[in-house]
Amino acid sequence: MRFWITKNSQLSVREQLVRQVMLAILSDDLRAGQKLPSTRALARRCQVHSNTVSAAWHQLVDQGWLERRCGSGLYVRSQQAAAADGNQLDGLLSSLLRAAHNHGYAPAEVLERLTLLVEPRTCRRVCLVEADPSMREILLAEVREHVAVPANAVDAANIPLDGDGLVVALPSRAAAVRKHVPKGASFLTLRLRSVRGSLEKEKRPAPNSIVSLVSRSPEFRQWARVMLIAVGLEPACLCDVDTAEDGWQERAGAGALAVADVVAARALPAVCPVRVFRVVADASIAEMKQYCGL
Repeated sequence: MRFWITKNSQLSVREQLVRQVMLAILSDDLRAGQKLPSTRALARRCQVHSNTVSAAWHQLVDQGWLERRCGSGLYVRSQQAAAADGNQLDGLLSSLLRAAHNHGYAPAEVLERLTLLVEPRTCRRVCLVEADPSMREILLAEVREHVAVPANAVDAANIPLDGDGLVVALPSRAAAVRKHVPKGASFLTLRLRSVRGSLEKEKRPAPNSIVSLVSRSPEFRQWARVMLIAVGLEPACLCDVDTAEDGWQERAGAGALAVADVVAARALPAVCPVRVFRVVADASIAEMKQYCGL
């Protein structure tokens, strides 16, 4: 297991170690019977004092997360055994984190959502971190359609420090962005909507019909292509249309159907048959509204 230690955090190094081990056990990243590093080895790896590591290990043993094996070291304790000793809440939390993990949620996300439920706070703005200009424009357009607070793009290294913003990013960027989120700010990974879900109630194009994939974003067009192939459309029938090129509207309208992002769809002629593929899933829109008290 890899430990992430921040020396200037409001949490002590000991508490950072304790929380990371607890979350790793609850999410099955650390399994029952797995051996933990020795005090000296972990202190050297994390460049902290060995007394700090020793205090964290003692706390985890006292709370029933770890167990000492004479002459062998520290091991992850079975949570079933802990529950049998009356620690039933740990068993419930373990089940919760496993279920969340199966749905793609990281332990840190679950912890933040629980904190929000226990100690509600209202975000006054949405801060989108997205380096690609074309994808940034699409995401901002979608967020602004649904969230009645200011929504703007920010650089990962310049996230506002006042703590009243909700920082959001796509799943592929989330791990890198989270490192820059200041203490006290809320962070949400934006879930992606599937093309399958967007088109399942729509009339299917006739065989061999040309379907235009319309967007300035190459990433959007690639997502749309992969998902449309997955629902049975022939790859040869899918035509990329880059809205940065001259004459794109004519090319988009030449097919039987245009699958477009929300920005491109607004610029298509009214006579063009279009299906808007929204990137952000409904679940993430609902989560943003909850963070913003809407």
